Amino acid sequence: MIAALFAALFSGIAPVVAGRGIKLIGFVRANVLRLSFAVVILGVWAFAFGEGLRGQTLLFVTAGAVGFGIGGLSLLAALPRLGAPLASLVEETVAAPVAAAVAWVWYSDQLTTVQIVFCGVILFGVVIGLLPYVRGSAIRNVPVKGVALGVGLALLAAVGQGISFAATRNGMLLMKAAHTPPDVITVAFQRLIGGFLVALVVYVAARWLWRRKWGFTAADGSTRSVLSSEGGRLTTRPLFWGSLNSFFGPILAVTGTVWAQQTMNAGVVQSIVAIAPMISVPFAFWLEGHKPPRLWYLGAAVAIVGLVLVDLNT
Repeated sequence: MIAALFAALFSGIAPVVAGRGIKLIGFVRANVLRLSFAVVILGVWAFAFGEGLRGQTLLFVTAGAVGFGIGGLSLLAALPRLGAPLASLVEETVAAPVAAAVAWVWYSDQLTTVQIVFCGVILFGVVIGLLPYVRGSAIRNVPVKGVALGVGLALLAAVGQGISFAATRNGMLLMKAAHTPPDVITVAFQRLIGGFLVALVVYVAARWLWRRKWGFTAADGSTRSVLSSEGGRLTTRPLFWGSLNSFFGPILAVTGTVWAQQTMNAGVVQSIVAIAPMISVPFAFWLEGHKPPRLWYLGAAVAIVGLVLVDLNT
């Protein structure tokens, strides 16, 4: 439980700093930058003190490619279409049942009825807390097709994250069954390899094949290149925000989720991590001055009740 809460905490901080990096260098470059830092840092640990490329490497790399590569990039592409609150709400709440269902069908890691109900309480709290942000998002100015595509991308991100969680949990169970306990940081590193490779391929395609002509519809209705940025409006350096995002997201948050999945069902872990958008709110208030609405406090209270109930029944 503690590991999943740490993962939720760091997953909540990461989007706040990620937004700064995306504005500076665009989401394609920002994705490559954050994963590059993480692969190098965790890779040093994995080869110096961990298992390197041993264990269920192929499964973990594939899980990272699906979750970080496809899912992560889909979420970043959904953000300018839907706004962070709605995109995060769709991804986090849908990913939990996807992870639970895949784990059940794939390797019979089934949740009890009580766990399903209490995980539902957590997700319900998240929905309540984020509703004011969804209503206040700027999707009104985006064409209907842009909104529909944004929702589709957020759903794709949710499916990718759910499958990735379930695959990671399966790999760790297989290693335990083979009497080779997995090293948490090594598993996190191997997952990041897959995500980094996908991010790199997308960057090369955007840079050389599309030649900056392929774009997306932003919240103001304009079309921007996937490599676009707003660097002139900010004075900070992208390297700072990229490394900070990498530290809180791919390094700390991912390690926390892998740690949690050593002992918890993938669906339960994702349900706990789903409170990350709620955690983002006070950090955004501190960094950007956006005061949380009243419903956020109600949603937070409901989610906390759900967390306590899950902890008592796990």
